Amino acid sequence: MHLNNVYITVGTTKFDALILAVTSEPALKALHNRKCTKLVIQHGNSEPLTVDDSQLIRKNYGIQIEQYKFRPNIEDIKSADLIIGHAGAGTCMDILNNEKHGLIVINDTLMDNHQLELAKQLASENYLYYCKVNDLDAHLASLDFEALKPYETQPENLKKFVSAINELMSF
Repeated sequence: MHLNNVYITVGTTKFDALILAVTSEPALKALHNRKCTKLVIQHGNSEPLTVDDSQLIRKNYGIQIEQYKFRPNIEDIKSADLIIGHAGAGTCMDILNNEKHGLIVINDTLMDNHQLELAKQLASENYLYYCKVNDLDAHLASLDFEALKPYETQPENLKKFVSAINELMSF
């Protein structure tokens, strides 16, 4: 599967490790091998790439970098072949509701990490994949994103999702 346009999002958080992982040499090689030509990075409160780093990525891998802190992201989501993001409920719902391929990266530096439970549940139902930061490059190289099933945006599915989130947050 070609992943021409990949959207990375950290939401409103600071997740420098995700930005560093997705722009590491192994991850960039994996993206290049999957025909990625554009990375759109919503870096939130994380450090953005420098102009020099962006130019080097374009020169070495043929991948154009576009990045921003915050903006309405519906166009970025709709145009993405793959969304890589933190495991916030909003990001997961954006992936599911827009029928996109998703790779959720767990931020295990968070104290009360409900993200892992949410990601595990959605992965067990074959809606998306998840990994830890240090496994991102291997997952980009090997996962079959076409094996994921589309999320059916029926009202009862949304009710199940909200119920599951409420249950996770009550712990």
